[in-house]
Amino acid sequence: MLNFDWLKILDKHIQFLQDKCQNTNLFLVGWSIRDILLDIEKDITDIDFTMAGQPNEIYSNIKKDDVHHFITEKFGTITLIPKDNKELKYELTPLRTENDYSDNRHPEMINWQNDILLDSNRRDFSINCIYYFSAEFPKNNLTKEFKIQKDIKDETTFQRSLKDNWIIFYSDLNLFIVQDQNYISKLFPQWQFDQTFATYLIDILHENFVNSKRCSESKVRIIIDPHRWIQDLINKKIKCVGEPQKRFTEDALRIIRALRFVSVLNQKLKDNQWDKPKITLFDIDTDTRRSTKELSNLVQNISKERIHDELMKVFISWDPFAFVSLLDEIKLLEYIFPALFATKNIDQPVRYHPFDVYVHSLLSLYHLQKINKDYLVRFSMLYHDVGKVGQYSAYEKNLSREEIREILAGPLNHRVSWPELAKVDFARLTFSKSEIKDICRYIFNHHVPWEILNANKENRIKKLRKLYSEAWFEKVNNLLDITIADRLGQYNPMQNSADITDVNTLREMLKDLEKQEWQFTQKDLQVNGKKIMDHFQLLPWPKIWELLNSAMNWVLVDIKNRNNEKDIFSYLKWLIKAKK
Repeated sequence: MLNFDWLKILDKHIQFLQDKCQNTNLFLVGWSIRDILLDIEKDITDIDFTMAGQPNEIYSNIKKDDVHHFITEKFGTITLIPKDNKELKYELTPLRTENDYSDNRHPEMINWQNDILLDSNRRDFSINCIYYFSAEFPKNNLTKEFKIQKDIKDETTFQRSLKDNWIIFYSDLNLFIVQDQNYISKLFPQWQFDQTFATYLIDILHENFVNSKRCSESKVRIIIDPHRWIQDLINKKIKCVGEPQKRFTEDALRIIRALRFVSVLNQKLKDNQWDKPKITLFDIDTDTRRSTKELSNLVQNISKERIHDELMKVFISWDPFAFVSLLDEIKLLEYIFPALFATKNIDQPVRYHPFDVYVHSLLSLYHLQKINKDYLVRFSMLYHDVGKVGQYSAYEKNLSREEIREILAGPLNHRVSWPELAKVDFARLTFSKSEIKDICRYIFNHHVPWEILNANKENRIKKLRKLYSEAWFEKVNNLLDITIADRLGQYNPMQNSADITDVNTLREMLKDLEKQEWQFTQKDLQVNGKKIMDHFQLLPWPKIWELLNSAMNWVLVDIKNRNNEKDIFSYLKWLIKAKK
């Protein structure tokens, strides 16, 4: 059942906006109402609202003393951010209609309206098209005695009551749920709230009060649902407003947004309602789903920056596994993640996992997202095996064992080829150079924990210390998470891949290193490049870096006893002679 009680959370935001806009006739709309009603979000920080009027006139009338504020001239969106709470953002887009989407993204014409019914017709999905209004309401307007009636506690009864009446009144909240367009127009003639008509509605509806308890507040609340879309919220359906073909042709980004809503809302439901015996999850309505497939090619007209924004909203917190699966279903995987798409039908030896590289990558991502929320780590997991396409195609040439060794030592090794594939795909998606660098490092090193575990017991601490010296504690922990997810994503009883006790042991060793030694880097080495050149009378050249790296590896075996100039120079002297 939808949670109407929590609508009270939104009242303080409405009061704040009414004060700032110096207008009581404004409406919250979109995701904040949706998530409140679904009982999956109470800490609302990003609120959309609307009201009638011209954007510049509204903007000039706003009291701006304690808010950051700006307006986008073309689309008339006004943003307000309280100075004392910069995490909270309000966005006002005045009531409007739109047409002539020539680029499959932006409307060429915008017409400002004072009609909420027209405004609702231009929105994307039905679950985002429910409006909420609240205002002070004199208690003496509530003159009728409330009829005792059993509460509506199940969704079936609720929907039946709405279907029969198109309006419901909850007396304990002074809450109207109004779907009748005639009533909506009369409640807001010229979009000014009419208290007299609201009182009249209460009088004629007193026989159908949902609750018998009188509200203690002098406030009326109204959910405006002109197209009966609250039923889609109850039935967990992602459905376009109007014709899906028209909505997606207008703005092709809505195709990706539909997939995002499924993955994000379902994850929120699972996170917040885990104790319920059965949770109905969101799915895309049949007609809407069909149109996403038929029109998916239009996404190519959308800027990569907007696609990047949608990806980030999923990968930062929610369910990227579901999102990528849906991308694959509607034939968008090849366009957005081409290197990942190429791994489909690339089989590996059954001793690794009994399915292709793509399925393994997706299953590994599923396990990783349960233990790690770092979006860069998640993207790395998704792409960790894309280099195997070239590696395994080379294997098909019936190579000798020696030739296979050469492949593994060269650029066709998937650990080497992957970063180049990732650079291309993630640069195209407008990721920053530093983000791409981190993604590439994770994938290049994703086998290192396996190599440490396969080393002799006495060498494990040395190899782990070296890895720790090259990456911070958090990044090594991320690599261990990748190792766990990579193993669980094998689903292979031939390797007992579900046993991760050795990885957890490695993590404990890492914690001990952090406590006892902290991170030892080249800056902590008692020699540097200049000292090596001076001591051995060498000129600056790449060999100096090799010697410095060799010194670092030698010291890492026993930092306490080896990190001094005399012993390091003795070791390097021996090394130089040995290589002559």
